[in-house]
Amino acid sequence: MPNRTRFLGKTFAAAGTVAALALATAVPAAAAAPSTVEQDVAQLYQYVSDLYNGLPADALRGVDRLIESPIPQIGPRSRAAQDPIPGCTEGSLLTYANKLAAQLTPLENQAMSALSGLSQLYVQGVATDKAPQVFGTDGQYTARATDTIRKLRDFWDIESWNIQLVAWKGTDLGSQAKMAQTFSLGLAPAKVKNAATLATKVLYEVPALQGGRHPLLSLNAFSAPADSLGGKRVALGDGLLDTVDFLGFDDVSVEAVVGHEYGHQVDFAHENHPRNESSEMGPDAYGGYFVAHPKGFGWDSRTQQEVTYLDASVGDCYHSHGTPDQRKAAGAWGEKQATSQGNPNRIIPSATMIRKFQEEYPKLMPPAAATVAAARG
Repeated sequence: MPNRTRFLGKTFAAAGTVAALALATAVPAAAAAPSTVEQDVAQLYQYVSDLYNGLPADALRGVDRLIESPIPQIGPRSRAAQDPIPGCTEGSLLTYANKLAAQLTPLENQAMSALSGLSQLYVQGVATDKAPQVFGTDGQYTARATDTIRKLRDFWDIESWNIQLVAWKGTDLGSQAKMAQTFSLGLAPAKVKNAATLATKVLYEVPALQGGRHPLLSLNAFSAPADSLGGKRVALGDGLLDTVDFLGFDDVSVEAVVGHEYGHQVDFAHENHPRNESSEMGPDAYGGYFVAHPKGFGWDSRTQQEVTYLDASVGDCYHSHGTPDQRKAAGAWGEKQATSQGNPNRIIPSATMIRKFQEEYPKLMPPAAATVAAARG
């Protein structure tokens, strides 16, 4: 089975695992050395790595996260493989996430990597909207999230009854039952109980994790297609909502993020899988159209502009998700489609919206030579 464990930069898993194995072989079985936090974290990382490598080959296919995590991740490999774009400054949300990650010690970083990977797998493959969903660390976004998904299902002309909206909560890591269900997705059955117990233990013995409330554990959102693990769903992370609130976008956070992630469902429904920045900029445009349209939220120009600034905040500089300027432009283009159409009550068919944006997309992408020249001034 191919190894689907992803490492960005240098991680501490290898060193930690080797150290744990060395200790295990150096001590007689009858006098096992007492457990340490370092050993626990290294062992948990190995369990989560084994879990991901034991998943079916198509389990993570097509899952599209809002941002690339600033911490080393266990899971699908990043699409970003090019050097940074000259003259580009990443969005404010990414800048803040990187700042949080830089504050972690190597041990905390490894624990965060293992538990955030485990948390994402729980919300993708185990969680279900058949159970009551609570959005926000204190449930403060639940009504808005419920209202947004209801409007989106009515708005776009795609099969929507089976698109779940699920809450991504770091505190779910504290449930051994939920973690056992998650490890059962791909870990050897004999290891599941010990792995689940260890996950909850590490969550509480590494203080920086804040018992599951550290934003980086759920600082993301994602959309998954029908043929991936867990089926069609949109996941909304508490850590993302907290961070967006901190950055001043609370007025539009839930609606803009869920609108964007639902935009991926629009693409999935039409088998539109572009391998360039339009894969993220398109959902920005569809989300902009939705929030500005009278049959969506019908927001005024000031609020529409706030959405485009939120779009820009998740822009990167690696030819991956679109730069801040490109993301902002895509959202603004979508909003303009709603405010300038002759019949304000008409909703453009989703297939037409995709085609129109793909025609517009090249205009939003400055030629590489011009970008370099502008950077050199």
